[in-house]
Amino acid sequence: MAEQEGVIKFCLEHESLSCVWMEALERNDTFTELSVWRDLCRKLQLLGQNPNLYQGYAYGNISARESSGSFLISASQTSGHEVSDATHFSRVLSAHVVENRIQSEGMLPPSSESMTHAALYQIAPDVNWVVHSHCADIWQNSGGLNLAFTEQTVPYGTPAMAAAVQQLYLEQPDKTQGIFVMKGHKDGVVSYGHTAEQAVSIMLENYAKARCLRSV
Repeated sequence: MAEQEGVIKFCLEHESLSCVWMEALERNDTFTELSVWRDLCRKLQLLGQNPNLYQGYAYGNISARESSGSFLISASQTSGHEVSDATHFSRVLSAHVVENRIQSEGMLPPSSESMTHAALYQIAPDVNWVVHSHCADIWQNSGGLNLAFTEQTVPYGTPAMAAAVQQLYLEQPDKTQGIFVMKGHKDGVVSYGHTAEQAVSIMLENYAKARCLRSV
């Protein structure tokens, strides 16, 4: 049976906050930019929800690092909304990979992929944006694209995935490639960059290349 999408596998210490928190977030410049790019990714179907895919669960997420060291990330199972608002994001205050524990706050709990995002932010100080998409074309053509990948035996959202991602980043001779495939997470692709434009552009560039390979 296929693994269910969106299941939180880490120990979550989440503080559910009031509308006052949401109003403060709406005045946050990082949130404003994140919301715009999240909605663009939704239009491009890099994240979303389809009743015919992944047992109907929402898929994909996006995050941005904050100057305080925390990061904002789309909340769990919110990718199906066409347009986002402050209720659809969470703030990850701290992530402890070895302990498999995350502390967060927001109206909703953070994405089940928060540990993977945290792993990249911890190992790569120049990375400020992470996009986790489901893209069958990239995933199926990762060999032809010569993309880095985590092994099929490594499940998403776990300390094993976080450790694999960090090792993958350290071993890449070209740190600017900015993308890898999760072989153990159907259609799962992660791109990252210093800016949102870099992270999303890397995903789209490889999507275009994958479509070309498919048509050959």
